[in-house]
Amino acid sequence: MRRLISMVLTVLAGIMLLVSPVWADFDSGVSAYASGDFEVAAREFSLLAAKGNKEGQYHLGLLYEEGQGVPKQFDEAVSCYTKAAAQGYVDAYFALGEIYISRFAPKIDRVSAYRWLEMAAQHGHPRGQDEFERNKKAMTAEQVDEATKQSSIRH
Repeated sequence: MRRLISMVLTVLAGIMLLVSPVWADFDSGVSAYASGDFEVAAREFSLLAAKGNKEGQYHLGLLYEEGQGVPKQFDEAVSCYTKAAAQGYVDAYFALGEIYISRFAPKIDRVSAYRWLEMAAQHGHPRGQDEFERNKKAMTAEQVDEATKQSSIRH
């Protein structure tokens, strides 16, 4: 009987190892980030992002934007944020709007920022409307026209 139980447990353990994916844990990533262990946070968020998890994608974007645990890379940050935004993650809309008008951007792109900040505002981001208005005030009339045209095409 012991042998049978031992064999069953061994088979079950083997099956668990074969079918269990590497469990990326969002809470572990957040804890690592909070404690300053950005490499662990990047690993956890990368695993989640690779599975299409919008929170993981967004948080990995933050790490790329700040260069924490990963190299500071504008394109990677935008890519991560865009993937999260495509899934309706409101913080990603806001982050995209902000990154296009930050000093981190290779070139300030107020028209792109308009699009994302408008979406953040429309979806209730707490700072979305204020930042949308601030960006709009800094735009030329031509930029506002272009952004409005692009916005109307999307709707």
